[in-house]
Amino acid sequence: MLVMRSLTVRPVLLFACLLALAGCPGPGPGQVVDPGPVDSGTPFMLPDDGGAPVTYYRDVLPITQHACAGCHKEGGIAPFSLESYATAKPMASAMANATAIRRMPPWMPDSSCNRYTNELSLSTDQIDVMVRWAVQGAPEGNPADAPAPDTSRRSLDRVDQTLQMPQPYTPKANLVDDYHCFIIDPALTADRFVTAYEVSPGQQKEVHHVLLYTADKAAAMARDAQEAGDGYTCFGGPDVANVGGIGGWVPGLGAVVYPSGTGILLPAGQVLIMQVHYNLSSGAPTADQSHLKLQYANTPVTTAYLTPIYDATFAIPANAMGYTPLLPYQYTVPPYTNPTIYGLLPHMHTKGKRIEVRTPDQCLIDIPAWDFHWQQQYFLKTPFHATAGMQISLKCTWDNPTNRVVRWGEGTDDEMCLNYFYYTL
Repeated sequence: MLVMRSLTVRPVLLFACLLALAGCPGPGPGQVVDPGPVDSGTPFMLPDDGGAPVTYYRDVLPITQHACAGCHKEGGIAPFSLESYATAKPMASAMANATAIRRMPPWMPDSSCNRYTNELSLSTDQIDVMVRWAVQGAPEGNPADAPAPDTSRRSLDRVDQTLQMPQPYTPKANLVDDYHCFIIDPALTADRFVTAYEVSPGQQKEVHHVLLYTADKAAAMARDAQEAGDGYTCFGGPDVANVGGIGGWVPGLGAVVYPSGTGILLPAGQVLIMQVHYNLSSGAPTADQSHLKLQYANTPVTTAYLTPIYDATFAIPANAMGYTPLLPYQYTVPPYTNPTIYGLLPHMHTKGKRIEVRTPDQCLIDIPAWDFHWQQQYFLKTPFHATAGMQISLKCTWDNPTNRVVRWGEGTDDEMCLNYFYYTL
């Protein structure tokens, strides 16, 4: 296999889908729109004529359905909804601004490196629509022009099993970040392959991210019994030996559908460990009981794995800006294996500036302007076929404005340099 699935270092993926757009009166022709103090982009000049007429239902809604509604929905983590004309109209200026300076929608990979499925970046024509809609006063248009609902990123087309946390859990009020693991038993009597899943947080305002693991039932129950109450504290990972990875959830992610013909094994008799990161920076804790929907393969699939390569040896000097280790971390594909890489999930913390994964002849992913708040899993449009002995490099760059040396660690003020691969053998 590409790497061992049982690791002594179990990095926690800290994700967020955080947005800070403020509504303001609609701009007039020729006005400069100020992006505000939360954004470092350049203000843009709206066209004097506004261009060809556009309407919400015909032109804007198809864009927001696909690229915005994952976060901008009622109860979502974004501060306002864009699911209807009534909610979108007051935000027309903010939408034009955020898309024109390419702050929204969040899409970090450099398209010159590789291309990915379900890309969220907007074309120049789509951005032009958003700008012209704001300039023209955000006209509604005819509701009959509305497209059919876009559920491609929101829900599964088939659900084979629905599971949930055994009991509601209220995060600890004395913690800003509470990591808690819950054992969920699918009670499978035969091996199944997970081909898609969907996590539904009970409290979207406090569920920061979710990671899903498979584990031996007896081992998981023994760990759970060490702590009173439902579940157990698990800041650094599930704290159970020989776990496997199923996937994860971050706000706005929607359903995750693995590449056709592949799936991750969920063995009979094993349980799932759901690690939930609760963040209470937005208010007092509320009882949560998150759900999980699974879709299993109904035809034979190739076994896939979700495992990381990482560099845990770096030491970022104090006050070092744009620091990159002299030599990038090099991983060698083991002998007698020829993995097919379908997806990547790179990860750093808040001091991260850039992360790259490359082979000598192929760029797999390059995120030149890392943003801790916009992490996600990326699936290649064209799977990459690696070969035994091939070198895969992982290169990270950080800005460290602090007066201390920063090393690998689980805390947000520590750092990481890793990338998860979704691959088959």
